[in-house]
Amino acid sequence: MDIIILVLLFITALLILKGAKRGLILSLWVLSLILMLGLFRYHVTSALDLSF
Repeated sequence: MDIIILVLLFITALLILKGAKRGLILSLWVLSLILMLGLFRYHVTSALDLSF
């Protein structure tokens, strides 16, 4: 999942450099943000099954 987020951010950066439409850039950035927050929430709420 983290690779997908990084690829989306990379594509967004390339589109910024090429001068793409603002709506496309903003929508890709918001999609990346939503995926990142979902991944963060998953990692924060997952149980750590540690045994020592």
